[in-house]
Amino acid sequence: MTSRNKGKGKSAALSWVDRIPEAPVRIAILCVAVLIISVSGGILIGKLFGPEAHQSELQVVSALAAPVKVEKSAAKSDVFVPESPYAYNDYPVVSRTEEVPLQVVALPIEPEAVEPIKPDPAIEVLAAEKLSSEEPAWKRYAALAPPLQDKPLIAIVIDDVGLSHRRVEELNALPALMTLAFLPYAPSLQGKVELTRREGNEVMLHLPMEPTSSDADPGPDALLTGLDNEELRRRTIRNLDSFSGYVGVNNHMGSRFTADSEAMAVVMDIMAERGLLFLDSKTTSASTGFRLAVERGMPSVKRDIFIDHVIEDEAILKQLAKVEVIAERAGVAIAIGHPHPETIRVLKKWLPEAKKKGFLFVPVSAVTALTFKG
Repeated sequence: MTSRNKGKGKSAALSWVDRIPEAPVRIAILCVAVLIISVSGGILIGKLFGPEAHQSELQVVSALAAPVKVEKSAAKSDVFVPESPYAYNDYPVVSRTEEVPLQVVALPIEPEAVEPIKPDPAIEVLAAEKLSSEEPAWKRYAALAPPLQDKPLIAIVIDDVGLSHRRVEELNALPALMTLAFLPYAPSLQGKVELTRREGNEVMLHLPMEPTSSDADPGPDALLTGLDNEELRRRTIRNLDSFSGYVGVNNHMGSRFTADSEAMAVVMDIMAERGLLFLDSKTTSASTGFRLAVERGMPSVKRDIFIDHVIEDEAILKQLAKVEVIAERAGVAIAIGHPHPETIRVLKKWLPEAKKKGFLFVPVSAVTALTFKG
């Protein structure tokens, strides 16, 4: 056999597969084969790692991102609202419909940024230079008081503030200088505090403390008599650090805690170091707060009267009449109220009338300055 014939025999022996690379359509056939293999592989991978596998991955990510579940009464949360911070203040609250503590629905978090409210032009304040940062907090953040003329003075303090931005706006729109005491667990606190100070009003921190009644919930991180000193210090510091710009502290509830001089001493030591004043809300006659504050050289005053323990317009007006009597007799009166719609409505009408009678409205810091010798 010749070499040419040998070549032909070898070529004939090749299978059709071996001849594909030599065929003109070899590229098209190879592309089709690759496409079939890819589609088959995709289907197989989809079955192995499809929606079920993707769902498992999402579940793992969601579990990692989810916050740790904690009890409502112990959480430091922007949306925490106790049973009724407006109703429970260690004195009986009577609503218009029934003689039981008023139940308040949790208020939604509202935007912090708002247009500044123009202050009442009738309120005159002294022009003063900004105090040095070395001044104690009760002086550094004090609202500018009007000239203390020979008039009876009234300081109106509104407790339990901060849960509703709308209520903060309404309080700042009242036609007199006010002192607003903010709950440390209220949402978006700093913005509401800055709004209040821009309007010329004074700010305090309303510190949650243990009440006598087991039915009243003072809120998260409340100061309790059963806590050891280390935990008391931790909770006190956490509450005091919740916002800035306040002159001092008054107690939210606290009929049990303020009567415990040992526990109160731990708290008062911290407040004294921070240069704060203390307003004793006097939710119990056994309160040791005022005495302990004076012993530590802190500016301190006591509440004279609650104006809205009965949440009715007529009852609130009667309490305000008592405030006028106290101010006329003693020269100064400190009244505490709460951000009830009824209270705000009555104050809006009463304040201009009280001004016409000659009463002068001042912040709490101005009252403490009258008696403080430090």
